[in-house]
This record gives sequence, structure tokens and C-alpha cells, in this order.
Amino acid sequence: MKSRGQIVPPSARKPRSSTAGWPLLLVLAGGFVAVATAWLALSSSLGGENNQSDYRYIEAVVGAPSRVNPLFVHLNDADRDVASLVFSGLTRLAADGSVLPDLAETWETTPDGRTITFHLRGDARWQDGTSFTAADVVFTYSLLGNPTVEGDPDQAALWRNITCTAPDELTVACKLPEPFAPFPAYAAIGILPQHVLAATEASALATSPFNQNPIGTGPYKLASLDSSHALVRASDKYYLGGPSLTEIELRFFPDTSTAVASVVRGEAKGILLDANVSADDLDTVASVNALKRYEAIRTAYTILYLNNSQPPLNDVLVRQAIAETIDIDGLIDSVLGGRAARADSPIVTGTWANNPDLESNGRDVSDARSRLEKAGWTLPDNAQVRTRNGVELRLTLLTDRDSIRGRISGEIAKELADVGIAVTLAPEESTNLIRDFLIPRQYQAALFGWDPGLDPDPYPAWHSSQASDSGRNLAAYADDKADKLLEEARVTANLDQRQQLYYAFQAVFREDVPSVLLYHPRDTYFVTDEVKGIQLGTLFSPSSRFRNVHDWHFEESQNLRNH
Repeated sequence: MKSRGQIVPPSARKPRSSTAGWPLLLVLAGGFVAVATAWLALSSSLGGENNQSDYRYIEAVVGAPSRVNPLFVHLNDADRDVASLVFSGLTRLAADGSVLPDLAETWETTPDGRTITFHLRGDARWQDGTSFTAADVVFTYSLLGNPTVEGDPDQAALWRNITCTAPDELTVACKLPEPFAPFPAYAAIGILPQHVLAATEASALATSPFNQNPIGTGPYKLASLDSSHALVRASDKYYLGGPSLTEIELRFFPDTSTAVASVVRGEAKGILLDANVSADDLDTVASVNALKRYEAIRTAYTILYLNNSQPPLNDVLVRQAIAETIDIDGLIDSVLGGRAARADSPIVTGTWANNPDLESNGRDVSDARSRLEKAGWTLPDNAQVRTRNGVELRLTLLTDRDSIRGRISGEIAKELADVGIAVTLAPEESTNLIRDFLIPRQYQAALFGWDPGLDPDPYPAWHSSQASDSGRNLAAYADDKADKLLEEARVTANLDQRQQLYYAFQAVFREDVPSVLLYHPRDTYFVTDEVKGIQLGTLFSPSSRFRNVHDWHFEESQNLRNH
């Protein structure tokens, strides 16, 4: 199970009372975004010329498109893939998650941190030739917080508190109720064309024909779309210049095996395989000649949540002992086949806010036993479970019924038994796990997931104000020093200062061990070696692989074939 990072509105000092955002977790079960199963009557051709392409890159994608519209891509990775090629935002994320200019050339924040002003490019055009203006941005941002739009509820929680205006055609001023440093990262969402959609009621956008025939400002224009493929062509209107790859075709498949088969047959020249792919499928693709292999970690991570509000896990010595007992590297090798990276910090490895010099809590079983002894948990002669004041040291470990998480839970239980902690495994259906245990914090330990989103801000997951009701601080962690650092960081516009605050928070987190961070999944991207210029970086979503697609180019190489 993976929770998406809740974007806490700038004015929030307490968690939202509504639990409406939590059903999203059900869709995200298994560590991947579920794809739509129903096709919305897509036409087989959506315009575009029939000229021969100089080069067409074909990629196999698991899933099917539904609504290619930035408002609705949060539940469908196939939609997100296509949208990332067609649309662009005011900003975009670099490989390390830092914010770069896109449709906005520059921006500045007022001294009080409450107004961010974006200065837009003057050479950007929509793919139908219409000039891009600030009115398009204001129009899009108003929809993000509109309660009648069936969009991402976590995005809505942010945007409903923000008011954006257009002082002129190339300026957008966004007023926030309180300073919110992560805001430029969330301005990376794709902008919609007001001149096309203004006449459509907000409540009708989910079923608009625009979703199957979108017009954006991105590097590629959609040429055709149906349930089997999406074909995009390089846009001659793109403000950074026409991409070198003339055409990209995404071919959609119902499952990984059929997608892999298309690569083996040489029909597709690329595929992204997530960490859950079978070893056989991974090896099969790796054996195909003339494919280059790229690897990148996802920002999401799996975590052993420890309920800090309940004994015995309200004792930092016990939490530290648990962290020192679990062999994370062993779990990655034995259970995940090495397709993961240690998560030593609540801020994602490889991103600008992560402290690469922070020492991890390494495995030290002897020290773990000493900590438990210091906490008063002793191991009687001939006993296997520690006791204190006549009470045995027993934990119940919850997870859902995913087979991989089940294996990881089993390994953790065995390791903790070695230091005298008895663990009972309790798998639950996803709905029950969230509703009955995690949200009310009625659990001791739980294997779960977290996705921090586009900005590293750990506030939603670890600030004490988010430790009740529908807040996402599932561990009920509360520490005054950590709270102060998180509060300061999210109102500090200076990136260097913000980075140092996060470095300090990571040190506090390492000492307090509010939970045990386990691993980031590692995705593998195979692309024909004819395509050059790929810069994969950190994957905030699978579509992040296209972050610099406008720089990709073709160099003739040998044809794909099997060894």
C-alpha cells in the first residue's frame, strides 16, 4: 500500500477533518497507479498530417488511456505519459527535483512569502497556433480548486486556498494565505487552453471531447489516439525548438508480459519496467540486442510505521533497537531481487534536499539487544521473548495482502525474534487497514508506503499537527525540534537555507527513529540505443522519464533483434 503525499494547504496547522482523500490509497495499492478499464469512445484518428516521419520511437506501455488532461491524470499512468508529452507547466522538475523554468521564464516571491509572481515566455504558442497568455494559467489554476471538477483531491486542497490573477498577458500573480515554499514545484502541472475550454462547464470537463483530442504547449502534438496506441508528432510551435525525434508512439498493452513480448519481437523499441516486474520478464528484455538499460529510483518508499503514541513503541530505545535489527540490504536482495535502493531518509535519495552525507542507522544486532536491556526489556533464562514488569515484548504487524509485503513482513518478524521481540503478522484488506487501523492510529506496527509528491516537504508525513484525524502522520510522531524545522522550511523561499533546514530535520529523524524507512523501488528503463540524450534522474512518476524528451535525438544503430 502506498499513500500519496498530501499537499497540506499553506494555512493548515491542523489536518483536514475530511477523509475524502484516503480512497485514493486503494487505487494505489501494489505500488503502482491503476489504469482505467473502460475506454471512453476514443476516435482512431485525431488529426495530424500523414507525412512520413524521419524517425518514430515506439515504446510499449502497460495500461490504456482514458482522459489525456492534466486535471485527471492522477489515477492513470497511461494518461499521464501522453499528457507529459503534450502539455507543459510554468515550471518543470530537474533530475534532482529542483525547480526549473518552463512556460515561466522567471518568478519571484514577495518578502512576506505570500505572493509569487511568474513572468511568462513571450514566444509560447498553443499547438493550434494561438498565443499562450497569463489568462490560460489563471483559467487552469481556477479549475484545480474547483469543487465541481473531478480532479485530484489533494491538489484541490492546495489550490482552493490560492488566488491567481493576470496583471498583464505575460504575468501571473498567485496570492497564498501563508508562505508556502513548495508552491513552484506544484506549478509544474500542465496548463490548459482557455480559448478551447472556456465554454465548457467545469463539471463537464471529465467527459469533454478535449480529453481525447487535447491541445497543449508541450513538445509533441497528439496525432492519433485509440485504445491500442497514442501517436504524437514533434510540435513546430514548441518554444524550445522542435524536438529531434519526429514521432513517438506509445503502444498500450493489458499486462507486462504482452508488452515485453512486443519488445522481443522488435515491434517496440523501449519499455519501462517497475520494481514489481518478474525476474523472467526483466531478463527477457535485458537479452534483447541494441537496448540500453537505465535505472532510476521512484520517490515513493516502503516504510515500517511504528506507532509512537502507544507502548512499547513510544520508547525511542525500542524504536532504535528495531531499526538496528532489520537487515534492509538483505531484504532488498532476497525479496526484491536487488530492484530497490535503501531509504535512509524521509527525503528522497538523489533529490536536492536529501543529505548524502547523513549516516544511516546500520544493522547492529548486538547494539539493538543492549538498547532493549537499557529500556528495561530483559530476556529471562530459557525464554525467547523479552519481558518488563511481567509484560512480554510483543508486537502486531499489519499490512495488506500483497505477496511481496507479506514476505517482507515475515522476514522482519524473524529478525525481531532474534533479539527477543515477538511479532504477530496480521494481513488486512486494504480498505480495513486504512479505515480501521491507520487513520485512527489503532495499531502498533504497519508495513505501508509513502509518496512525497513533487516537492520534498516532509510536513504532511511527520509534523505533529498531521498526527490525528485524516492527517498523514501515521506514526503519530511528535517532536518540537522537528516541528520547528519543518515549519521554517516550508516558508523559506531561499533554496540553500531550505536545504539546510531539511538537513537538520533528517538528523533529528535519524536520532528519533519515528519509523523504519526501508526502500525505494528501482525502475528499469530499456530504450533502443538509437535514441540518445536521455537523462532519467529521479522518477516522481513513471512519466518523469520524459522530463527532457525535447533533447532526445536519433543516431542510426543496428536494428533490434534477439541474441
